[in-house]
This record gives sequence, structure tokens and C-alpha cells, in this order.
Amino acid sequence: MKSKQILKSFSILFICMPLMAFAFKDQKNKKAKNNWNIITEKIDSLLKSEIGTDSPGGSVGILYKNDHTFQRAYGLSDIENQKQNTNQTQFNLASVSKHFTAYALLLLEKDGKLQLDDPIGKYLPYLPKYKDEISIRNLIQHTSGLTSTDVLQLLGNISFESTWNQEDEIKLIRSYSKLNSPPNTAFSYSNSGYSLLAEIIENVSKMHYADFMETYVFSPLSLNSSFVFHSPNQMEKLTTKAYKKVKNKFVRYNEESNYTYGASNIFTNITDMLTWGKHILANDIPYDNYLSKISNTYNTLIDGDTIKYTYGFNIKNYKGLKQVRHSGGTLGFRSQFAFYPENDLCIVILLNTESINSYKLLNRICDIILSDKIVETAAKKRKEIKVDRKLLQSYAGKFRLPNGLLLDFKCDNDTLKLQFPDDNVFNLHAESNNVFFLKAFDAQCEFKLSPNGKVEEVIWKQGGVDYPCLKAGKIEELTPEMQKEFAGNYINKELNVTYPVKIVNNKLILSPPQTLKTYLNIGEMEIKYLGEDYFSAGRLDMLKFERNENGSIKLLIIQDVGRVKNFTLTKEN
Repeated sequence: MKSKQILKSFSILFICMPLMAFAFKDQKNKKAKNNWNIITEKIDSLLKSEIGTDSPGGSVGILYKNDHTFQRAYGLSDIENQKQNTNQTQFNLASVSKHFTAYALLLLEKDGKLQLDDPIGKYLPYLPKYKDEISIRNLIQHTSGLTSTDVLQLLGNISFESTWNQEDEIKLIRSYSKLNSPPNTAFSYSNSGYSLLAEIIENVSKMHYADFMETYVFSPLSLNSSFVFHSPNQMEKLTTKAYKKVKNKFVRYNEESNYTYGASNIFTNITDMLTWGKHILANDIPYDNYLSKISNTYNTLIDGDTIKYTYGFNIKNYKGLKQVRHSGGTLGFRSQFAFYPENDLCIVILLNTESINSYKLLNRICDIILSDKIVETAAKKRKEIKVDRKLLQSYAGKFRLPNGLLLDFKCDNDTLKLQFPDDNVFNLHAESNNVFFLKAFDAQCEFKLSPNGKVEEVIWKQGGVDYPCLKAGKIEELTPEMQKEFAGNYINKELNVTYPVKIVNNKLILSPPQTLKTYLNIGEMEIKYLGEDYFSAGRLDMLKFERNENGSIKLLIIQDVGRVKNFTLTKEN
């Protein structure tokens, strides 16, 4: 009798154990669900405060640990007609489109249709001579050295709101043959490269880029609202307007007039992007280990440096988290598509306004979701020391950065000061006898003493890069006769654009094209002489004039406009 009771007790225990485990799991799931509800309430509150209800906004989607999702729309898609954004509203992904182009090329390589290390001249024989030096991989990684057509349009006075199609894009690329740098020697972001990648896809597949994307990317993955905008005939497919803010008022951009593809112009909604993100996280797309492929650096430059750009994605350490991300920006549209592969998280932001900082918003959302995972790194504390005045005086002088910018160091009593050409003056603080730092922004400088105690070189340290600055020679005063040497019309024949330099009230004035004024607020400006034929030019940074063998000015070079380096104009005779 007693043994029967024991057996009965064990039977009850074995029955109850799974029930107890199920109850514990259910309790755990409820707790996770409650935590997710709290998180999404915080995110919703953030987005409502950042976007509002009566202004342009967008859609935000989140996937977290397989079973947690967030998908909501905010603000207006059309102010004039008071139409709300919804989860079905389609937005221009802008440069987030690039990873779809890169993915298409991976599919073609997988099928043996091409190799990423093939020279692009194999498929695009009409390009200039660089075609045999640049590979498909270089285009994907932005290591081709190609300039970027968006900046070339600005420099060439081509409005972003004029009709611009793929044929115009390729014609511009072909007409401007100068590279920013030799292939695979530097990372230089280029929309031109991705426009050419679309051409390669068409050449290899014998299909229009839009048809290829629909057939092999969008349709198989059930991205049913995604399409490539490449023709004015598709205008009725657009479901939202794009806006900029001018004097606290939202102004709509003209109807879409850019029909290029490869680098931009994939339109989609938040539902499709979350579907795509879910496929990637679950590794159930027709390319094995795609998330791992986009999440790990692999390409090195000739000098051995590894770049942080993979297949349409940037890899970054964000507060101790691996962030795999790309942003997009075109007239009135902003987007973010980000993965945190070690945390099983995907965040998508699609906006129809330029007034919201999408990257800042992305990071704030991440901070809410992964608050227990992020690591805040304290800024390095620098200890300031006292340096002998005599030594400080030996550091006084003018030193020139590689781009021509002049750094003027002056000793004022017991303080070393730095003056830039724009007249801004900053105090320098010593952390050793020859190394100084700035408190106004994150930069340092190291004075190199020669055996005779003189300083002939300064190393300027900023943004993780060391820039050697050599002592500048004596700078002459710019006389009226010298001004006449530099004045004149400077022409770039490839883009058919003129940059006049005139003398106005004893000052040299540069007149850039209207596009720079319209889109970057860079208008007429005084250019200031820095010696040795260098000038500072405000937001155009540095200008360098070059002379012919007779000593006459022949060229004007705008040295760095971001995605275009050493833009050269010839002086008109």
C-alpha cells in the first residue's frame, strides 16, 4: 500500500514538472513582453516628440530577437492634402538602395555570371582608360577613386531639380575622366560607382536593372511594394511628397525628376524593409550567411589599411556594439537601415523630411532598446602642464598643412595661441613640453625640434590622422598688381562651367555657380591669400593656383569638395 502511494506521488510529480516548466516559461515570456511594451512606449514617445503630427514625418520599424516587432508611421505624407503617413507609404531609400545593388552583384557572382575582381572595362568598354585598373569590387567598396556625380552636378551648375536620367548620369561619368586617387589607394564615397554597377548588372543579365531587381530580389522575397523609380511614367506610383524646411516652414520639392538608379531611387515602405530585415536576420535568403558577409570587414587598400565598408554597409563600433548600417539622403528624403548582428536587432527609419537627423534618431532608438548593453566611453582627460615661456616663443611661426591651410602659432605672455586664416584664435594647452591640445575641439599638435633647437615641422593630429605641417616661407602682402594676376575667368571644359575671380573693393571675389548657392548656401566669397599661391575660400576650403613655365597663372584648383578632389579650372586667355 505504501509503495503504491509512493508511485502515485512520483506520477503526479512527473506530470506536474512539465506543467511547472511551461508555467515558468510562460511567466518569462510575459515578463519579456511587458519589457518590450515599456520599450516601445518609450520609442513611440520619442518619435512623437521628434516628428509631431502636423508636419512631414515617416515610418519606423524594429525587429528584435525574432519575436519583438515595432512598426508605426508618423506625420504627414502630403501637407497640402493633409494625408497621413502609414506603414504602406513608400519612401525613396536614396543611398540605402546601394546595398540592394551590391546584393544583386553577389547573386550574379554566385551564379558564375561575373567575378567581383573583374576589371570594369570587361563590361563597360566605353569608359576612359581607368576601366582596366578598377574592379567591380572597387566600385562596391568605394575604392575606385571615381569622383561622385552628385558633387560634380553641384560644381557643374546642374540643378538637382532638373530632369536627370541614367543616360545623363553615364554621360557625366564618361566626360569627367579625372580620378580622386589611384584605384584601391583610398576610400572615397562615390555615387558614380554604383551607377556603373547598375550598368554592369544590365550588361551581364541582359535585363533592365529595374526588371532584374523585381525578378531576382523583390519578388522572391515578397517585397511587394518595392520598385526602382526610373521613368516619369511611374509618377502615379509615388505615395508621398518630399519636404525641406525653410524659415520654419515646410516647402515641398518639385515632383521627382531624377530617374537614375544603382546608387539611389529604390522606393519602398516600412513593411517591405522589415520583411527584408527579417529574411537577413533569419539567414533565409538565396545567399548563404549574407548577414555575416555584410558584417565583417575584409577588403584592404594597397597600403594594408582595412576599410570599414562592405557590400553597401558601413561597419562601426557604436558604444561597444557592432553596428552595420547605411544612411540615405536625397531631396526631401532621409533613411537609415541598421543591423546589430550580435544583438539580433534591426532598425529601419524612412522619412519624407530633411528636418530630422535620422542618424541621431537611430542611435537614440538603439540606446532605448539596448540600454543594458551599451558602453559609454568617457572622453580622454588630458593633464595640463606649465611650459617655459622661452620654449613657447620658439614655437611661434607659420606652418602649412598638406592642403595649403596656414596654421599661425603665436606666443602671448605664457600662452601659446593658434590663429586660422578665418581669424579664429584658440588657446593651446601643453600636456608635455612639445605636445599641445585644444579644448575648443578635439585636436592636438606636436612640435618637432631639430638638433639646433629650431622648429621646422609641426604634426597636426585630428580625427585619428597625423598631418605633417612644414614651416611656411615669408608671406608677401597681396598687392593690387598681384591681385590682377589671379583675377579672370576659370573654365572647366568637361563640365562647361565658369568660375569668375574678380577684384571688388580691393578684394578678390570668387563667384561659384548657382547650384552651390541653392543647395549648400555657398555664394560669392572673398578669397584670402595664404602665400605660395594658396588661398582660403570659406566653405570651399582651400584653393591652389598653378603657374605655367613663364610664371603666369594658368590653373585654379579647388582641392577638396568632399567627394571630388582637385577640381581643376583653366584660366581663360
